[in-house]
Amino acid sequence: MRANQADHPTTFYLAGPHGTHLLLGVLAGTAGWPEYTAVTETAPGRMRWNRQFSMLAEAVLHGRDGDVTAAEHAMSQAQQLAEPYPTTRHLGLRLVAEAAYTDGWGDPVGWLRRAEEYFHQADVAPVAIACRALLRQFGAPVQQRRTGTDRVPGDLRELGVTVREYEVFELLAHRLGNRGVADRLHISPRTVEKHVASLLVKTGQQDRYRLVEYATTRLSGP
Repeated sequence: MRANQADHPTTFYLAGPHGTHLLLGVLAGTAGWPEYTAVTETAPGRMRWNRQFSMLAEAVLHGRDGDVTAAEHAMSQAQQLAEPYPTTRHLGLRLVAEAAYTDGWGDPVGWLRRAEEYFHQADVAPVAIACRALLRQFGAPVQQRRTGTDRVPGDLRELGVTVREYEVFELLAHRLGNRGVADRLHISPRTVEKHVASLLVKTGQQDRYRLVEYATTRLSGP
């Protein structure tokens, strides 16, 4: 694409050279602060569409310099600039997550989960798959995308609650014991016990009693 644009110059200032190329160059390690300055000091580089990418590049550069506060501030600004563009807003989260994880700033796991959810719902499988691959690489729980996933509330999906775990969660709200849940789901009580243990960790509840109360409160409605 860059070669094509070099052969066919354009005055369309929302094209890649004024934003996306800078970000990709920074991520690849072929661009740094000089390139950032050269782009952002131009009129096209100051346009909102392009600034969302240059601010992401700035965040990555600050992160590499070890300035966590500046990196996170730039990331916040990039997300604000990208507010009107949900696709690029979430793509930015996916693109920057690996650099943020490597350099120890921001919330790369949370960003990837948000991006994965967005691209899954938008049926953009390659990006959603890339997000899940990075989550696994980071050692983070990855939610299953099996039939029934959409029944699991979004906040619980972000915590990594699976479809089967949510089925257990729903039955806990009826105050069933492991045997009762197992009979309903046609699984073993031992398997139920494992799902309950996983739910305790993922939801941050201290014990089974509190997990049951949490499930009851959530599922009872207003």
